[in-house]
Amino acid sequence: MIDSDCHLSDEVLVCLADGELPAREADEARAHLAACWDCRTRLGDLESTIGAFVHAHHADLGPRLPPAEGPRALLKARLRESRRISPLRRWLAVAGFAVIGTRWKYALAAMLLGVLVFGGTRYRRSEQRYSLAARKAGVFPDRALTPGAVRSVAQQDVCTADDNDPASLIPASVQQGVLREYGITDSRAKDYQLDYLIPPSLGGTPDIQNVWPEPYSSVGWNAHVKDELENRLRQLVCEGSVSLPEAQRDISDDWTKAYKKYFHSSRPVSAL
Repeated sequence: MIDSDCHLSDEVLVCLADGELPAREADEARAHLAACWDCRTRLGDLESTIGAFVHAHHADLGPRLPPAEGPRALLKARLRESRRISPLRRWLAVAGFAVIGTRWKYALAAMLLGVLVFGGTRYRRSEQRYSLAARKAGVFPDRALTPGAVRSVAQQDVCTADDNDPASLIPASVQQGVLREYGITDSRAKDYQLDYLIPPSLGGTPDIQNVWPEPYSSVGWNAHVKDELENRLRQLVCEGSVSLPEAQRDISDDWTKAYKKYFHSSRPVSAL
């Protein structure tokens, strides 16, 4: 608030000339200037002095100094940033670290970050080892050999078809070709089920690109577990909860991931 009975201070006059007064105070200052020759004269002198300095700057110092706009903008940005509280500092304050010295805050923050990174790394490595072991055991087909293949079929056809043993529908020539492509000898064939990647119950075809040797015994994910998923997906398709293309895509992309999605379990339910 500016008292109309007093003269404006030099600070107020400079801020007014520079446009830095709040709107209400600027209006009061202009109203005062309209009735006060003394303050109006002082404002004129200040503006003249500033104008002379600007002219001198451009004529003499300007060519030798870098532009001020960039540093000024950077300074304002840094001042705004310094007023903000980072999420980490806010979290530390809520957690009770506000009373700890700055050095200890950063040390504790570094320790927390290290725990998160180390834990996440261990989890990812564990998942990678598990996935690698599963692939070595033949849980997942070789996508280059078995990308999956489907026929044109409607939902009604899927839901009204008879339940047949998928293995009995695979031609002998396809079975032999699959075993040969995967390098499995006749003596080891009994350890595998030549299974559809996308089962006939979901529109899969008895094509060599849709069949692979799936082990009965593996790291938990085996042919019996996949059979559970196939039955579950067909049930959901017939209920209308899942579309047929979605079911085909999920089981062919990564059937163990699809199992976790539709059974809401990270491990085979039968093994829990």
